[in-house]
Amino acid sequence: MNFDSDTTQVMDIPLDEIEPSPDQPRKFFDEAKLEELAAQFRSVGQLQPVVVRPAGDKFQLVMGERRWRAMQMIEGAVTIEAKVVSCVDDEKSFVMGISENIGRADMTLMEEAQAYADLVGFGYGSQGIAEMFGKTADYVRWRMDLLNLTTDIAELVAEGKIKPDFAWHLSRLTPANQKAAVTRYMKGDFKSETDASTFAQAMRMKEKQEGFFSDKELSEKEKEEKAKARSQAKTKVDHVERAGALLQELASKTPSELAELFEGEVGKHLEAVERVRKAAAESVKKLRKAKAMSEAKQLDVRPELKVEEETEPEPTEAELAEAAEELAESVGEAA
Repeated sequence: MNFDSDTTQVMDIPLDEIEPSPDQPRKFFDEAKLEELAAQFRSVGQLQPVVVRPAGDKFQLVMGERRWRAMQMIEGAVTIEAKVVSCVDDEKSFVMGISENIGRADMTLMEEAQAYADLVGFGYGSQGIAEMFGKTADYVRWRMDLLNLTTDIAELVAEGKIKPDFAWHLSRLTPANQKAAVTRYMKGDFKSETDASTFAQAMRMKEKQEGFFSDKELSEKEKEEKAKARSQAKTKVDHVERAGALLQELASKTPSELAELFEGEVGKHLEAVERVRKAAAESVKKLRKAKAMSEAKQLDVRPELKVEEETEPEPTEAELAEAAEELAESVGEAA
Protein backbone atom coordinates (compact mmCIF):
# COMPACT_ATOMS: atom_id res chain seq x y z
CA MET A 1 0.00 0.00 0.00
CA ASN A 2 2.24 2.78 -1.25
CA PHE A 3 1.01 6.37 -1.49
CA ASP A 4 3.08 9.47 -2.08
CA SER A 5 2.84 12.19 0.59
CA ASP A 6 0.52 14.35 -1.53
CA THR A 7 -1.54 11.57 -3.12
CA THR A 8 -5.32 11.80 -3.22
CA GLN A 9 -7.24 8.95 -4.84
CA VAL A 10 -10.89 7.90 -4.98
CA MET A 11 -11.36 4.16 -5.00
CA ASP A 12 -13.59 1.34 -3.73
CA ILE A 13 -12.15 -0.15 -0.55
CA PRO A 14 -13.36 -3.30 1.25
CA LEU A 15 -15.36 -2.37 4.36
CA ASP A 16 -13.28 -4.67 6.54
CA GLU A 17 -10.08 -2.91 5.51
CA ILE A 18 -11.26 0.36 7.08
CA GLU A 19 -11.02 1.11 10.79
CA PRO A 20 -12.62 3.99 12.71
CA SER A 21 -10.33 6.61 14.20
CA PRO A 22 -9.72 6.15 17.93
CA ASP A 23 -9.88 9.94 18.20
CA GLN A 24 -13.36 10.16 16.68
CA PRO A 25 -15.02 12.92 18.74
CA ARG A 26 -18.46 11.38 18.42
CA LYS A 27 -19.05 8.25 20.48
CA PHE A 28 -22.81 7.85 20.02
CA PHE A 29 -24.40 6.82 16.71
CA ASP A 30 -28.19 6.74 16.50
CA GLU A 31 -29.16 3.35 15.06
CA ALA A 32 -32.41 4.72 13.60
CA LYS A 33 -30.52 7.49 11.80
CA LEU A 34 -27.98 4.99 10.49
CA GLU A 35 -30.81 2.82 9.12
CA GLU A 36 -32.28 5.89 7.36
CA LEU A 37 -28.90 6.50 5.73
CA ALA A 38 -28.62 2.83 4.77
CA ALA A 39 -32.07 3.04 3.17
CA GLN A 40 -30.88 6.04 1.17
CA PHE A 41 -27.85 4.08 -0.02
CA ARG A 42 -30.12 1.23 -1.12
CA SER A 43 -32.32 3.67 -3.03
CA VAL A 44 -29.88 6.09 -4.71
CA GLY A 45 -26.46 4.74 -3.84
CA GLN A 46 -23.57 6.41 -2.02
CA LEU A 47 -23.52 10.09 -3.01
CA GLN A 48 -20.37 11.15 -1.16
CA PRO A 49 -17.20 9.14 -0.54
CA VAL A 50 -15.77 8.69 2.93
CA VAL A 51 -12.30 10.07 3.58
CA VAL A 52 -9.56 7.71 4.78
CA ARG A 53 -5.82 7.72 5.23
CA PRO A 54 -3.34 4.83 5.05
CA ALA A 55 -2.76 3.10 8.39
CA GLY A 56 -0.35 0.19 8.09
CA ASP A 57 -2.01 -2.58 6.06
CA LYS A 58 -5.43 -0.94 6.40
CA PHE A 59 -7.06 2.47 6.20
CA GLN A 60 -8.25 4.74 8.99
CA LEU A 61 -11.36 6.88 8.68
CA VAL A 62 -10.83 10.63 8.67
CA MET A 63 -14.39 11.63 7.75
CA GLY A 64 -17.56 9.64 7.15
CA GLU A 65 -17.88 7.11 9.96
CA ARG A 66 -21.69 7.34 9.75
CA ARG A 67 -21.57 6.40 6.07
CA TRP A 68 -19.17 3.55 6.77
CA ARG A 69 -21.41 2.19 9.55
CA ALA A 70 -24.55 2.58 7.43
CA MET A 71 -22.95 0.75 4.49
CA GLN A 72 -22.23 -2.21 6.78
CA MET A 73 -25.97 -2.47 7.45
CA ILE A 74 -26.68 -3.21 3.77
CA GLU A 75 -26.85 -6.88 2.97
CA GLY A 76 -24.28 -7.83 0.35
CA ALA A 77 -22.27 -4.59 0.59
CA VAL A 78 -18.56 -5.38 0.73
CA THR A 79 -16.91 -2.13 -0.40
CA ILE A 80 -17.38 1.60 0.02
CA GLU A 81 -16.23 4.48 -2.16
CA ALA A 82 -13.45 6.33 -0.37
CA LYS A 83 -11.13 9.25 -0.97
CA VAL A 84 -7.66 8.27 0.17
CA VAL A 85 -5.54 11.16 1.50
CA SER A 86 -2.00 10.41 2.57
CA CYS A 87 -0.79 13.84 3.67
CA VAL A 88 -2.98 14.00 6.79
CA ASP A 89 -1.31 13.74 10.20
CA ASP A 90 -3.07 12.94 13.47
CA GLU A 91 -3.88 16.57 14.24
CA LYS A 92 -5.31 17.36 10.84
CA SER A 93 -7.27 14.11 10.83
CA PHE A 94 -8.79 14.99 14.19
CA VAL A 95 -9.71 18.51 13.08
CA MET A 96 -11.32 17.17 9.88
CA GLY A 97 -13.32 14.67 11.93
CA ILE A 98 -14.60 17.38 14.25
CA SER A 99 -15.44 19.63 11.30
CA GLU A 100 -17.75 16.97 9.92
CA ASN A 101 -19.52 16.39 13.22
CA ILE A 102 -19.87 19.83 14.79
CA GLY A 103 -23.46 20.95 14.42
CA ARG A 104 -24.93 17.50 13.76
CA ALA A 105 -28.06 16.92 15.81
CA ASP A 106 -26.85 13.55 17.07
CA MET A 107 -23.53 14.80 18.39
CA THR A 108 -23.97 15.14 22.15
CA LEU A 109 -23.05 18.24 24.12
CA MET A 110 -20.38 16.31 26.00
CA GLU A 111 -18.83 14.98 22.79
CA GLU A 112 -18.65 18.52 21.42
CA ALA A 113 -17.15 19.80 24.67
CA GLN A 114 -14.50 17.07 24.69
CA ALA A 115 -13.66 17.71 21.03
CA TYR A 116 -12.93 21.38 21.77
CA ALA A 117 -10.87 20.41 24.81
CA ASP A 118 -8.85 17.96 22.69
CA LEU A 119 -8.12 20.76 20.24
CA VAL A 120 -6.88 22.86 23.13
CA GLY A 121 -4.57 19.94 23.85
CA PHE A 122 -3.19 20.34 20.32
CA GLY A 123 -2.38 23.95 21.17
CA TYR A 124 -5.42 25.75 19.76
CA GLY A 125 -6.95 28.67 21.67
CA SER A 126 -10.69 29.19 22.13
CA GLN A 127 -10.68 32.06 19.62
CA GLY A 128 -8.93 29.95 16.98
CA ILE A 129 -11.33 27.04 17.56
CA ALA A 130 -14.28 29.42 17.31
CA GLU A 131 -13.11 30.79 13.97
CA MET A 132 -12.44 27.27 12.71
CA PHE A 133 -16.05 26.16 13.26
CA GLY A 134 -17.99 29.41 12.87
CA LYS A 135 -18.70 29.77 16.60
CA THR A 136 -17.96 32.49 19.12
CA ALA A 137 -15.11 32.16 21.60
CA ASP A 138 -17.63 32.35 24.46
CA TYR A 139 -19.61 29.47 22.93
CA VAL A 140 -16.49 27.30 22.82
CA ARG A 141 -15.55 28.17 26.41
CA TRP A 142 -19.10 27.50 27.65
CA ARG A 143 -19.10 24.10 26.00
CA MET A 144 -15.75 23.19 27.55
CA ASP A 145 -17.06 24.27 30.96
CA LEU A 146 -19.38 21.25 30.77
CA LEU A 147 -16.36 19.04 31.36
CA ASN A 148 -16.49 20.24 35.00
CA LEU A 149 -19.66 18.20 35.50
CA THR A 150 -19.50 15.04 37.56
CA THR A 151 -19.48 11.82 35.55
CA ASP A 152 -23.06 10.80 36.36
CA ILE A 153 -24.42 14.27 35.57
CA ALA A 154 -22.39 14.43 32.34
CA GLU A 155 -24.09 11.19 31.28
CA LEU A 156 -27.51 12.77 31.84
CA VAL A 157 -26.44 15.73 29.70
CA ALA A 158 -25.13 13.42 26.96
CA GLU A 159 -28.45 11.56 27.00
CA GLY A 160 -30.35 14.83 26.55
CA LYS A 161 -32.03 14.58 29.96
CA ILE A 162 -30.53 17.91 31.02
CA LYS A 163 -30.77 20.93 28.72
CA PRO A 164 -27.70 23.02 27.72
CA ASP A 165 -28.40 26.20 29.70
CA PHE A 166 -29.05 24.41 32.98
CA ALA A 167 -26.09 22.10 32.31
CA TRP A 168 -23.74 25.08 31.96
CA HIS A 169 -24.95 26.67 35.20
CA LEU A 170 -24.49 23.30 36.91
CA SER A 171 -20.91 23.08 35.64
CA ARG A 172 -19.99 26.14 37.71
CA LEU A 173 -21.05 24.50 40.98
CA THR A 174 -19.15 22.23 43.35
CA PRO A 175 -19.83 18.50 42.88
CA ALA A 176 -22.12 18.34 45.93
CA ASN A 177 -24.15 21.32 44.76
CA GLN A 178 -24.42 19.90 41.24
CA LYS A 179 -25.91 16.79 42.80
CA ALA A 180 -28.34 18.80 44.97
CA ALA A 181 -29.61 20.85 42.02
CA VAL A 182 -29.92 17.86 39.67
CA THR A 183 -31.81 15.87 42.29
CA ARG A 184 -34.45 18.58 42.41
CA TYR A 185 -34.43 18.87 38.60
CA MET A 186 -34.99 15.16 38.04
CA LYS A 187 -37.78 15.15 40.63
CA GLY A 188 -39.59 17.82 38.60
CA ASP A 189 -39.38 20.52 41.29
CA PHE A 190 -38.86 23.28 38.71
CA LYS A 191 -41.73 24.57 36.59
CA SER A 192 -39.45 25.57 33.72
CA GLU A 193 -35.87 25.40 32.47
CA THR A 194 -35.52 29.07 33.42
CA ASP A 195 -36.46 28.26 37.02
CA ALA A 196 -33.89 25.47 37.10
CA SER A 197 -31.11 27.69 35.73
CA THR A 198 -32.04 30.51 38.10
CA PHE A 199 -31.84 28.11 41.04
CA ALA A 200 -28.36 26.96 39.94
CA GLN A 201 -27.31 30.62 39.63
CA ALA A 202 -28.54 31.26 43.17
CA MET A 203 -26.54 28.30 44.44
CA ARG A 204 -23.48 29.71 42.71
CA MET A 205 -24.08 33.07 44.38
CA LYS A 206 -24.34 31.37 47.75
CA GLU A 207 -21.07 29.52 47.14
CA LYS A 208 -19.42 32.87 46.52
CA GLN A 209 -21.49 34.56 49.26
CA GLU A 210 -22.74 37.18 46.80
CA GLY A 211 -26.15 38.84 46.80
CA PHE A 212 -27.59 37.00 49.76
CA PHE A 213 -29.33 38.37 52.83
CA SER A 214 -27.26 40.24 55.37
CA ASP A 215 -26.38 38.26 58.50
CA LYS A 216 -25.72 41.33 60.65
CA GLU A 217 -27.68 41.75 63.87
CA LEU A 218 -30.51 44.29 63.45
CA SER A 219 -31.35 46.93 66.01
CA GLU A 220 -34.90 47.11 67.37
CA LYS A 221 -35.63 50.10 65.14
CA GLU A 222 -34.29 48.29 62.07
CA LYS A 223 -36.43 45.26 62.92
CA GLU A 224 -39.54 47.48 63.15
CA GLU A 225 -38.73 49.14 59.82
CA LYS A 226 -38.19 45.74 58.19
CA ALA A 227 -41.50 44.42 59.52
CA LYS A 228 -43.25 47.56 58.26
CA ALA A 229 -41.66 47.18 54.80
CA ARG A 230 -42.80 43.54 54.64
CA SER A 231 -46.35 44.52 55.55
CA GLN A 232 -46.39 47.23 52.89
CA ALA A 233 -45.01 44.83 50.28
CA LYS A 234 -47.74 42.29 51.09
CA THR A 235 -50.39 44.98 50.69
CA LYS A 236 -48.96 45.93 47.31
CA VAL A 237 -49.00 42.31 46.17
CA ASP A 238 -52.66 42.12 47.19
CA HIS A 239 -53.30 45.13 44.94
CA VAL A 240 -51.41 43.39 42.13
CA GLU A 241 -53.66 40.33 42.45
CA ARG A 242 -56.76 42.54 42.18
CA ALA A 243 -55.27 44.28 39.15
CA GLY A 244 -54.59 40.86 37.65
CA ALA A 245 -58.25 39.92 38.03
CA LEU A 246 -59.22 43.11 36.19
CA LEU A 247 -56.79 42.34 33.38
CA GLN A 248 -58.18 38.81 33.09
CA GLU A 249 -61.63 40.35 32.72
CA LEU A 250 -60.33 42.59 29.92
CA ALA A 251 -58.68 39.60 28.23
CA SER A 252 -61.99 37.73 28.20
CA LYS A 253 -63.53 40.36 25.91
CA THR A 254 -63.25 40.43 22.13
CA PRO A 255 -61.40 43.24 20.31
CA SER A 256 -64.72 44.61 19.01
CA GLU A 257 -66.14 44.72 22.56
CA LEU A 258 -63.06 46.58 23.80
CA ALA A 259 -63.23 49.02 20.88
CA GLU A 260 -66.82 49.81 21.82
CA LEU A 261 -66.11 50.10 25.55
CA PHE A 262 -63.09 52.40 25.15
CA GLU A 263 -64.22 54.30 22.06
CA GLY A 264 -61.79 57.15 21.43
CA GLU A 265 -59.48 56.09 24.28
CA VAL A 266 -58.30 52.64 23.20
CA GLY A 267 -54.75 53.88 22.56
CA LYS A 268 -54.47 55.46 25.99
CA HIS A 269 -55.64 52.29 27.75
CA LEU A 270 -53.37 50.15 25.58
CA GLU A 271 -50.35 52.21 26.67
CA ALA A 272 -51.38 51.87 30.32
CA VAL A 273 -51.71 48.09 30.09
CA GLU A 274 -48.43 47.87 28.16
CA ARG A 275 -46.66 49.68 31.01
CA VAL A 276 -48.18 47.20 33.43
CA ARG A 277 -47.07 44.30 31.24
CA LYS A 278 -43.46 45.49 31.13
CA ALA A 279 -43.38 46.09 34.89
CA ALA A 280 -44.94 42.68 35.50
CA ALA A 281 -42.37 40.95 33.28
CA GLU A 282 -39.50 42.62 35.17
CA SER A 283 -41.10 41.78 38.51
CA VAL A 284 -41.53 38.13 37.51
CA LYS A 285 -37.87 37.92 36.54
CA LYS A 286 -36.72 39.35 39.87
CA LEU A 287 -39.21 37.36 41.94
CA ARG A 288 -38.09 34.17 40.21
CA LYS A 289 -34.52 34.95 41.17
CA ALA A 290 -35.59 35.87 44.72
CA LYS A 291 -37.44 32.55 45.01
CA ALA A 292 -34.35 30.64 43.88
CA MET A 293 -32.16 32.57 46.33
CA SER A 294 -34.57 31.87 49.17
CA GLU A 295 -34.65 28.14 48.37
CA ALA A 296 -30.89 27.93 47.94
CA LYS A 297 -30.42 29.72 51.26
CA GLN A 298 -32.17 26.86 53.02
CA LEU A 299 -29.66 24.32 51.69
CA ASP A 300 -26.44 23.51 53.49
CA VAL A 301 -24.22 24.68 50.65
CA ARG A 302 -20.47 24.96 51.19
CA PRO A 303 -17.97 25.69 48.36
CA GLU A 304 -15.45 23.14 49.67
CA LEU A 305 -18.01 20.37 50.04
CA LYS A 306 -17.39 17.23 47.98
CA VAL A 307 -19.84 14.57 46.91
CA GLU A 308 -20.33 12.37 49.92
CA GLU A 309 -19.36 8.75 49.68
CA GLU A 310 -22.12 6.24 50.28
CA THR A 311 -22.02 5.35 53.97
CA GLU A 312 -22.96 2.20 55.77
CA PRO A 313 -26.43 2.31 57.41
CA GLU A 314 -26.56 3.20 61.10
CA PRO A 315 -26.36 0.05 63.32
CA THR A 316 -29.54 -1.01 65.08
CA GLU A 317 -29.81 -1.18 68.88
CA ALA A 318 -29.65 -4.99 68.71
CA GLU A 319 -26.44 -4.83 66.68
CA LEU A 320 -24.92 -2.35 69.16
CA ALA A 321 -25.85 -4.63 72.09
CA GLU A 322 -24.30 -7.62 70.34
CA ALA A 323 -21.10 -5.67 69.66
CA ALA A 324 -20.97 -4.59 73.31
CA GLU A 325 -21.26 -8.22 74.46
CA GLU A 326 -18.48 -9.28 72.10
CA LEU A 327 -16.28 -6.46 73.40
CA ALA A 328 -16.97 -7.46 77.02
CA GLU A 329 -16.10 -11.08 76.25
CA SER A 330 -12.86 -10.13 74.53
CA VAL A 331 -11.86 -7.91 77.47
CA GLY A 332 -12.62 -10.78 79.89
CA GLU A 333 -10.49 -13.18 77.91
CA ALA A 334 -7.63 -10.73 77.80
CA ALA A 335 -7.79 -10.31 81.56
